[in-house]
Amino acid sequence: MKFPLIFLAAFLIVAISCKKSEPQKAGEMKNVPLTQAQKSVIGKSNAFGFEFFRAMQPFAGTNKNLMVSPLSISMALGMTRNGAAGSTLDSMTCTLGFEGLGEPAINGSYQYIMETFSGLDPGVQVSVANSIWYRNTFTVEQSFTDVNKNYFSAIVTPLDFSDPGSVTTINNWVSAGTKNLIPKIVESIPADMVMYLINAVYFKGKWRHQFEKENTAPKPFRLADGSDVQTPSMLQQCDLPYFDGDGFEAVELPYNQGNFVMTILLPETGSSPAAVIATLSQGNWDTWSGNFATTDVVLQLPKFKYEYDEQAMIPILTAMGMGGAFDDQLADFTRINSNGGLYISEVKHKTYIETNEEGTEAAAVTSVGISVTSAGPGSTVYFTVDRPFVYFITEKSTGTILFIGTVVNPAVN
Repeated sequence: MKFPLIFLAAFLIVAISCKKSEPQKAGEMKNVPLTQAQKSVIGKSNAFGFEFFRAMQPFAGTNKNLMVSPLSISMALGMTRNGAAGSTLDSMTCTLGFEGLGEPAINGSYQYIMETFSGLDPGVQVSVANSIWYRNTFTVEQSFTDVNKNYFSAIVTPLDFSDPGSVTTINNWVSAGTKNLIPKIVESIPADMVMYLINAVYFKGKWRHQFEKENTAPKPFRLADGSDVQTPSMLQQCDLPYFDGDGFEAVELPYNQGNFVMTILLPETGSSPAAVIATLSQGNWDTWSGNFATTDVVLQLPKFKYEYDEQAMIPILTAMGMGGAFDDQLADFTRINSNGGLYISEVKHKTYIETNEEGTEAAAVTSVGISVTSAGPGSTVYFTVDRPFVYFITEKSTGTILFIGTVVNPAVN
């Protein structure tokens, strides 16, 4: 790959920037031990995330920045799944990819992720919180609340849904769980709504190799329509894991001790994020992950900050095979209330991310509403991120994907 001479002076300036910020006290990456069942659940949860991200493309379009948290969506649906029965349970289990796994293995793996990630790296904040809010006149099976309290550490709270203050109570919890990055998920509570199951994920990590702010400067970023926008772009030269794939290049940027990383997949010139997304699968991801090699990389990366609100959760999940859970005539959630008559009437997913010279701050909230039916190493690589790209934030030891996103215009919040 050729590098324009016009940037040579800039690269000479930043050639030692990585050395200035070497993580002398960051410690080494910790290996997280996993049982076979936990490996299976994480792998299948990742596969669900890949399928969801592919399925959302026709609904989301290609002209805006996207971001979802597979972990948040999977965990919220995992809690809801504990209330499903019959064919609804089967379809939710299949959509999440958990066929053949017992409920203790599924729920226990979610619990392990929550407990392990929160203290894995002292330089990275990761918090996962769950809550269940239900109408105080609605009867909930004790076994349903117990399993979600025990495995998901969910707070379970009855509220007077007819009181407008209930909206504020729920949104205050959401805001606290995301450090105010996502201030609300509920606008109002419909008369037939009896329960909300909500997951919140928060992430804040400092780069192992922080960018020097004085080297950030406006650079052109090529949009999908062929036009350019000037956007603040960061610059550094470091030894980083790099992979030259089929139709894309990839680089890993570690946070602090290296358990959590951002992986950037940059489509080749003339291609697009959609082409890369079409190839996402657990098998390909495993293959790619095994082919990264430490390489001297000169990296130009735009700063970006945006929020995303996925409006088509039910159509996407229906396309993935979970349609019965949204059908007020077919859904079976008798493990929430033995009288039945319940279905999922809404699923909301909001995300936020900011990436700058210091690191990344990101958050996601997923809400499930339940209603009643009656109502190359050895040489320098120049990795110039100057066109739309795909990124992941993962826990490297376990392979768990926390966030997936695309940036098509870093100048748009």
